[in-house]
Amino acid sequence: MIKEIQENISKSQEYLKIKEFDNAELILLKNLKISDDSFETYFLLGAISGIKKKYTQAEEYLKKSISLNPSHINSIVNLAIILKKNNQTDNSIKYFKEVLKLEDNNVESLCGLAQICQEIQNFKEAENYYKKALKINPSHHIANHGYGKLLLKLNRHIDGLKLIEKVSGIIKFKKNNFQII
Repeated sequence: MIKEIQENISKSQEYLKIKEFDNAELILLKNLKISDDSFETYFLLGAISGIKKKYTQAEEYLKKSISLNPSHINSIVNLAIILKKNNQTDNSIKYFKEVLKLEDNNVESLCGLAQICQEIQNFKEAENYYKKALKINPSHHIANHGYGKLLLKLNRHIDGLKLIEKVSGIIKFKKNNFQII
């Protein structure tokens, strides 16, 4: 039984790699008929539901995954992201912060918190989260892009454009100005 569940998880991950989400989901749903105690099954179903923009279903699956394995970072981060997309900002913040208690260098959670702070116009806190994320991973796409957009909003254009250029490669800097390609 456990072997079959693990085989199904492996098969579903292969389908996920090639973006065949429906096939991956069907295999994972078979797992639920075998047993309902595989946090990995619920995590993957939650991720697939999120990709399909079925946020309420994704939330349910991810909460079940967390109930089975409360320290599974990916389940908690994905739940926080889903809650943010579902305009449940307070709950999203709660889960992002929970991740940081378990793993204080989690760049996805730092970026998620930075994005929320930026949305509610708490720019100083957003900047602090982005700086911490970039200190951990200087090439992180979301951190560079998000921080770049924040700096543009704060009228720190050159610094903002440099960060955006770092991840997009569409701006050439010259001595005293820049050119958008």
